[in-house]
Amino acid sequence: MSELDDGVEPIAIIGMACRVPGAPDLGRFWENLVAGRDARTELSRERLLRAGVPAEQADDPDYVPVAYLLDDLADFDAGLFGMTPREAALADPQHRLFLELCHAALEHAGWDPARHPGDIGVYGGRGMENYRWRHIHANRAIMAVTDHTTIGNGNHADTFTTLVSYHLNLRGPSVGVYTACSTSLVAVHTAAEALRAGECDMALAGGVSIELPADHGYLHREGAADSADGRCRPFDAAATGTVAGSGGGVVLLKRLGDALADGDHVHAVVLGNAVNNDGAGKVGFTASGVAGQAAVIANALATAGVDPRTVTYVEASATGSALGDPIEVEALTSVYGRGRADRQWCAIGSVKSNIGHLSQGAGVVGLIKTALALEHGLIPASLGYTAANPAIDFAASPFYVNATLATWDAADTPRRAAVSSFGIGGTNAHVVLQQPPGREDNGSRVTTSGLYLQPRSCSARLLTVSARSARARDVAVARLADHLAANGDLDLADVAHTLRTGRAEHSHRAAVVATSTAEAVTALRTPQRLCTGPATVTVPRVVLLFGDQAVPPGDPDLYAAEPVFAEAVDRCAAALGRSVPDLLADPLPGSFALGYAVALLWRSWGLRPATMLGHGTGEYVAATLAGVFTLPAALRLVELHGRLQGELPTTPAFTVSASAATLAGLLPPEAAVVAVNGPASCVVTAPADVFAQPLTDPATGRPIPARRLRADLPQRTAVTAAMLGELAAAVAAADPSAPVQPYLSCRTGQPVTPFDATDPAHWAGLLGEPVLFGPAVGVALAGGTTQFLECGPGRQLAGLAQMQLPKGSPAPLPSLPAAGEPADAVTTCYTAAGRLWVQGLPVTLGGTGRRVPLPGYPYERTRHWIDPDPPAAAAPTATSTAPADATAAQAAGQAAPPDPAAGLAAVWTALLGIEHLGPDDDFFAVGGTSLTAVQLVAQVRAAYGVRLSMRQIFDAPTLSAMAKTIEQRLPDARP
Repeated sequence: MSELDDGVEPIAIIGMACRVPGAPDLGRFWENLVAGRDARTELSRERLLRAGVPAEQADDPDYVPVAYLLDDLADFDAGLFGMTPREAALADPQHRLFLELCHAALEHAGWDPARHPGDIGVYGGRGMENYRWRHIHANRAIMAVTDHTTIGNGNHADTFTTLVSYHLNLRGPSVGVYTACSTSLVAVHTAAEALRAGECDMALAGGVSIELPADHGYLHREGAADSADGRCRPFDAAATGTVAGSGGGVVLLKRLGDALADGDHVHAVVLGNAVNNDGAGKVGFTASGVAGQAAVIANALATAGVDPRTVTYVEASATGSALGDPIEVEALTSVYGRGRADRQWCAIGSVKSNIGHLSQGAGVVGLIKTALALEHGLIPASLGYTAANPAIDFAASPFYVNATLATWDAADTPRRAAVSSFGIGGTNAHVVLQQPPGREDNGSRVTTSGLYLQPRSCSARLLTVSARSARARDVAVARLADHLAANGDLDLADVAHTLRTGRAEHSHRAAVVATSTAEAVTALRTPQRLCTGPATVTVPRVVLLFGDQAVPPGDPDLYAAEPVFAEAVDRCAAALGRSVPDLLADPLPGSFALGYAVALLWRSWGLRPATMLGHGTGEYVAATLAGVFTLPAALRLVELHGRLQGELPTTPAFTVSASAATLAGLLPPEAAVVAVNGPASCVVTAPADVFAQPLTDPATGRPIPARRLRADLPQRTAVTAAMLGELAAAVAAADPSAPVQPYLSCRTGQPVTPFDATDPAHWAGLLGEPVLFGPAVGVALAGGTTQFLECGPGRQLAGLAQMQLPKGSPAPLPSLPAAGEPADAVTTCYTAAGRLWVQGLPVTLGGTGRRVPLPGYPYERTRHWIDPDPPAAAAPTATSTAPADATAAQAAGQAAPPDPAAGLAAVWTALLGIEHLGPDDDFFAVGGTSLTAVQLVAQVRAAYGVRLSMRQIFDAPTLSAMAKTIEQRLPDARP
């Protein structure tokens, strides 16, 4: 972007969120703008009376029954942000809305703050504390049990941004901004300057305002700022003022260079920005000043380093004021029209015509509208304009009111716009924006080494969704499916990347693998395709399984898709001086290479096994991963093992459903148990006629099932001392080390000891002794809930392990498909990863991608609201809709409850807003803090005359323990 070289460092807008009248989210807001909708609500007389408007006022001919409202104002998803119901109810709804918008903006950008490596700042402001004074302080029961500090924490202007930093765990600057109507655009300016100064790496900026009481209109007085007819008509001859509205917005900002490097989706670019004040250069404190506005506009253009003539849209601060709008146009004309003879080349408009005046939230919402217009190439109509205010001469200015939806094509320069916001008291802000830069194709990894001369990029992707409840998860899945269906051109790799890295991981999860956007839509809408479930409280232990069976040719998709896997296979081939195809064609070294490469892939995804277990030479893979052998040494030993094994005669093999102990007294000398795969499952090599007739179980008298395997196996009884000696000597020469990671031995059926791992005789024994896989599985299961994960092709070992699983255990998972299975390796491996992630295991796939806007979290809002006492309530005794607490009971002159547990539960409920408490509930676990503990001490003392210390509360935090402590200290304590 060389055209920006003369300006300050550009700042990218990478995330946006808003909640405004008529639009609960960003998508609906843009839809309404494009459709030209006015979101005002006309209030019926009945509705006004229900809301408490006096009849004489509602019937006043000057009363305007119009408002720009937010739906469900009293509702909030407290649990998502770790707030108790009482804490949420005590919080100003403006604070709650801003917190939610900040969370939504981060999600819109595809950033999980917990995984962001830098500092994230918060800058914003809000309207007046009407909720505190009209609701909290007007509720006697609440005030009787709540101290002013607790109320202040959720209502004071000083905590507005810091509460966001606390609840989202953001460590950058957290700064409140208060400049009346220009608050939120000044916050954007402040955040942009902080980014340029290096004070943070990303910044949330915005503001909100909520009008209380809701469902009220207003009395219009001639000359006042409020509209006479409830319509906001910026620049129009019929304009009589504005209409206040509730709502606000937040943007997430980042230095443009960092945003492009990180693959962020850029919606628009802040080229320059400025803030100033009118000073005394105007007719009064609340009036607008031409000179101050012109100066801030010129300063913003100067910092942007762009020619004003390249700006082709201005989002004005215009409120529909007969005096203010002309002043604004005059100031704009003095700068944008300077030195230019042509006229009316720049569109102008105001979002206040759609949603009213959002006061402290107005500026950022205008910015969001303009960013969306720049991104989509459309300028929404400014509503209510028919003819110009007589005091505005548009024909002699650079401007025309954009009264209809207009296509916005870029000419010789990128689309550029400016946004103004001017506050009562004279603080002015102007921001210059530009359309987002084109997104270059990041490309994908291409390797030409090893198995495939032209490896393919894989199209299979793992999509992950999570929420705090199963219902919210299902809603999130449905929204994602709808979004992908409506945006079929989205790159599925970018979708997967955004879901994987840009979303917090909650307990209720869903995962699915798809190879295209269309398939993803189908899979997300098909319950049978989804892997869903809550992440278990006790995450299962993972045991990796390694086999030693012949392998099919490698799958090119996994080799092409996962560099860790490909590089590990390449290293194995290089260690033996062989090509990858030749390596994988050799059963034992090929099996080793695949198991080793898959295990390293799982490790790169964050999976850490509790232990490992190999079948036969699969033990060499476990040992190598545990540090016993170097990779070249292990491969040479496996190659030697395979050569020696190949010298043995083969013999028929049978899988027999009996224990080794049972078979010991039944098999003839020429038969041998070569593997114990389970309590009643053995593999036996024997002449074919041994099992011509079924053997009989001496304990039951029933025939013992036996089935001949398709392939004959080496005859282990033919192993010679010379073979064992050759293998032992090779192991000694390899100089094995003690393991640094636990694994189980299939020779002993027990955890490997340092002596076993370094004893050449142990490794030689793998050639001629039975494989004790089943006993080793039993040892693994003794450690607790176990998730077996097979690292080689197919499910053979997983099937053997499953025979011993207790009821309710997770099913063993394959990492690779077996020969002949329709699924490819990537789909199989990613499906296993998804299942592990759903269980709560820390599995995070690698890979590159770009962040793209996706549907945000489906908030589960419930009512958290404190109603004021009815006007007639004048009695001094506290009353509340919450369960009566012990203090209120005493204040009413009633005796404290005889049962301390019942009374204490009521106190907890009054303090925390949580009902249905159990005796084992922990005060701090359910939301109590040191501050509420102080209140608890006071309530217990008032109700029971018992002085609890803070130490006693911390030492006995459960409801039952605390009640017992109170009972023991009662003045009339019972024995």
